Amino acid sequence: MDVKYRWLLSGVILACSAPLYAQNDVVRDNINHELLYAQISAGSLNEIIGENSHVSAMSVGGNYLYTPEVLLTLDYEARFIHPDTTTSQLYSLLPGVAYVANIHNNLDIVAGALAGILWASQTDNETDETLTREDCFIWGGNLALNYQFTERWKMSTEAEFRRSDILDEEIYTFRVDYHVSPRVAYGGFYSHRDKHIATINEGGISFRYYY
Repeated sequence: MDVKYRWLLSGVILACSAPLYAQNDVVRDNINHELLYAQISAGSLNEIIGENSHVSAMSVGGNYLYTPEVLLTLDYEARFIHPDTTTSQLYSLLPGVAYVANIHNNLDIVAGALAGILWASQTDNETDETLTREDCFIWGGNLALNYQFTERWKMSTEAEFRRSDILDEEIYTFRVDYHVSPRVAYGGFYSHRDKHIATINEGGISFRYYY
């Protein structure tokens, strides 16, 4: 993904959220998981973050609280791995279901399962020729610990695994979100992805709208 497109997406996120700043409600005591989100990230392939810029990604999705303990989730992600000679494009659509266990008013654990479709292709950077193209079923699970340590600040840690015929990976994420209003939060996150044959270290920013 070109840098200009990442900046364009950031501008759209900021523009869409600006009218919501004026809300003066108080953030809920219990952690709210009903949300829509958009996020972008960039990182390094087989190096510590900042060593190269061979990875970029964006994702959108949302959660719906079906019952007080059952959460329905949906995530769409576009990921681009672009070393010097080739570009791999990975698109995934992953609906899921999760169980929310409240430990305290501002502390909970969320355990989930997901299953969907992964589309993958690889092209030659010089000729733009498609080298491979395939799609397959993908499934996985995740476990997250969420802690809202002040009215406006929340942090989360998450471990996730994904399995498919094309790609197996484990993902470890740490994120911090700041609520500018009860319905709007901006965040930053760091992820480490272990693909068994390669690793990715990336950082990103996110926008979340709570409903």
